[in-house]
Amino acid sequence: MAKNALAALSALVAEISAGASTATEIERFLDGDSDGGVLFQALYGSVMDEPIPERLLAVLRDRDESDALPCAAAAS
Repeated sequence: MAKNALAALSALVAEISAGASTATEIERFLDGDSDGGVLFQALYGSVMDEPIPERLLAVLRDRDESDALPCAAAAS
C-alpha cells in the first residue's frame, strides 16, 4: 500500500515538474481537485528533510493532551 502511495506521489510530482505551475496546483487544491500533496511538495519539498528544532520537540513532548499549544493560548 505504501508503495502505491509513493508511486502516486511520484507521478504527481513528475506532473508538476513537467510543466504544471504552482498556481495551477493552488487552484486544484482550492477547487477540491487535489489533496494538496503535490502543492506541499512543490512549496516545501526542499526543507522536508530538515530536522525539527529541539525547542519545538520539547514543547510537544511536555504538552499534556488536554493542554492547548502555547500559541493557541496566546491567541485567546
